[in-house]
Amino acid sequence: MYNISLPFVCLLGIALISTCKDKANDPVKNEENELITKVHLHLVNANDTTKMAHAEWVDLSPDDPAGRTIDTLVLDTATQYLGEIELFDESKNPVINISKEVEKEKDDHLFIYRQDPLESSIRFSVEISDKDSRNLPVGLKFKVNTKNLTGTTKLNVILKHQPGTKNGSAEPGDADLDVWIPVKIR
Repeated sequence: MYNISLPFVCLLGIALISTCKDKANDPVKNEENELITKVHLHLVNANDTTKMAHAEWVDLSPDDPAGRTIDTLVLDTATQYLGEIELFDESKNPVINISKEVEKEKDDHLFIYRQDPLESSIRFSVEISDKDSRNLPVGLKFKVNTKNLTGTTKLNVILKHQPGTKNGSAEPGDADLDVWIPVKIR
């Protein structure tokens, strides 16, 4: 006859129960980050909708930075813009509009727009104007105010994937996107 202690049997039972739990109730989602090969910024002058500004960041071969193309976003001084960002995965056929996926999963995503810290003399403002179901910022839509500035700088656009951890700050989650867009204010 086997000599098995009661504490060993209890530990074995706890281990079996914990490994057999329903994965559907697990609060940690197993979601992969999005593949984004194209970023399109589209801004419209808030006072004159005939004046627009665009910039694209395209990287169809992530392993080869030489194949990357980046437009400069050219903005007018002392101007307020209404902006939208569009994201695409052009490695698929048909092309996938990642923006639509982010919109559907906006409770798990946050865009961060920040400027080059070395360009302290040129500080235009970026304000996120769309919210998720908990009234936290998303960032698919935003406002830009160039103030009375002129010069060049860079805008860092980051998309954080924050399933189950989104709290309105940039800390939790992984980056689906982290790109720099040159900006010229004239």
